[in-house]
Amino acid sequence: MKIINKEGKLFNKINILDFIFILAIVFLIFLSSIKIMGKELQDIGSSAENVKVEFSASILMDAGYLDVIKEGDRIGEVKQYLDSYIKEVQIEPVYSTNLNFNGEKVVSVDPSMEVANIIVSGDMLYDNMSYKLGNQELRQGKIIFIESDFYRLKGQINWIKVVK
Repeated sequence: MKIINKEGKLFNKINILDFIFILAIVFLIFLSSIKIMGKELQDIGSSAENVKVEFSASILMDAGYLDVIKEGDRIGEVKQYLDSYIKEVQIEPVYSTNLNFNGEKVVSVDPSMEVANIIVSGDMLYDNMSYKLGNQELRQGKIIFIESDFYRLKGQINWIKVVK
């Protein structure tokens, strides 16, 4: 018995093009079910675990815009809360180095800029040797977006530590 006969039927039962079409439909249903469950394709079969993590980030902006960040703000992503919150906020002035009229270096406060040093704490996913806050990978020096009900700010990660 041949697998495909002269008429193009698979096992003398079904046309090969019909079989390929059915496989494509089954694959699309599989992908749709993954999307409906809110998972990504790479999450299937992964050995990810939730770990309590804290990280620090610095956010540099124009003066007055960082006052919206408050301790206890819940962090979210794409209109969905994550299991993390802002643990600590310190808003500090930005210092710049300029030259005075004699050509000497002078360190002075830049009145138009502020930096917010924040600490975020929460349960984050540990998968494939990296920690993730939602869909964002946490690595020292990497840019991260901090999003809450009232703001979405871009900062840079200073440090990451696992909390026992």
